[in-house]
Amino acid sequence: MLRKPGKFKMTLHTAAISMGMSLLLFSSAVAAEELPPQPSPQAEQGQLIQTREIDVTGDGKFEVVSLIGSKMDMNSPYYDKLFLTSVGEGQAQVVIPLQGGYNPRMDFCDFIHDKLPQIYVTSDTGGSGGFTTNQIFSLRNNVPTEIPMPEPLHVNATFKNNYKVKMKIQETWKSFTFDIADRKDSYEQFGIYKDGKVVKPLMVNVDAYSLLKPVDVDGDGFCELKGVQRITGIANADTLGYVTSVWKWRKDKWKLGEAAVTKTLRTGMLHAPNPHDED
Repeated sequence: MLRKPGKFKMTLHTAAISMGMSLLLFSSAVAAEELPPQPSPQAEQGQLIQTREIDVTGDGKFEVVSLIGSKMDMNSPYYDKLFLTSVGEGQAQVVIPLQGGYNPRMDFCDFIHDKLPQIYVTSDTGGSGGFTTNQIFSLRNNVPTEIPMPEPLHVNATFKNNYKVKMKIQETWKSFTFDIADRKDSYEQFGIYKDGKVVKPLMVNVDAYSLLKPVDVDGDGFCELKGVQRITGIANADTLGYVTSVWKWRKDKWKLGEAAVTKTLRTGMLHAPNPHDED
């Protein structure tokens, strides 16, 4: 039975926020000593992004787990620095530095089947690729341990005659074939095909994870990870489909539960560049 937060509640919240703010000021001071003075659009400020009272150490009492960040430019959605902090009654304070990013958020679930929630943290990297940074931390016995994330799937993909794309997932040896006749005009314009035959071989690109999120596939209270990788053709805007995967934690490592390739619906037209167009 967990002990509910009582008179220590406000103290722990205050300690978590104060600790995060102190860290941000300290890191800024160190940076100022190491680098020559540079103009800044606005002084760095700390912000409590998210907090949760939950037992992550296994001591039967709630800790206050907080996600804290700072921005050099308060008009920007980007957080230059991010920290996880954990403060618990009778526990040493824990601080975990994270990579900066957009839209940082945290969630809690038991991924590794040790009957305690781990902390899942994700943030967007920005850019047209739509990538995310994802990390999982265990705080059992108040010792921070990062849980490794599964590697992206390896997919071999090639263009074939008659407007086809053949793909094979190396980890499962399963093959998938896409019909891309719906965009044949664009591929003819770019010189990849001529009358349905491949005349200019082009590498099909399979991105790293654009999404790697917790899901409870079995409904058993333990979380798996669902990965999504984007497949692109002529250009980054030419999304052919997605590689999806589900990963389960087994014997201290991630094991691939299922994997598939799904085709995306055509959302727009690609056009070959016109030499008369201005840059």
